Amino acid sequence: MITIELELYQAATVRDALFRSTKQDSYEFPSQRTVAIREAIVKLDEVIEQAIGESDDQGTEKES
Repeated sequence: MITIELELYQAATVRDALFRSTKQDSYEFPSQRTVAIREAIVKLDEVIEQAIGESDDQGTEKES
């Protein structure tokens, strides 16, 4: 397992690049490489959503 820290913008940019590199690949019969990249995209999506939710929560608290 490898752990890295990225700013939200960096994570979104990496996610976009990974998506673009596999968007033409088959969903029915993907290569092992494509499957691994798509799994990484899902993990990035989860972390990005969590970070956006946290920043939204902090924005709400500041307004209160």
